[in-house]
Amino acid sequence: MRSDTTQQDLYRDDPRRLAQQWRAAAEASAQQFPSDTARRDYYLAEADRLEAAA
Repeated sequence: MRSDTTQQDLYRDDPRRLAQQWRAAAEASAQQFPSDTARRDYYLAEADRLEAAA
């Protein structure tokens, strides 16, 4: 059977795990682009949104 990734998986798409990934991306963004706070704020806002949904 073909794996179709258009449907959400309860384990793969866990909001808490996705929020951790967004927070890690925010940290990496802060290191790579120190003057771009809008990017970091966007990543943190997405992490907060996902944590609120969990």
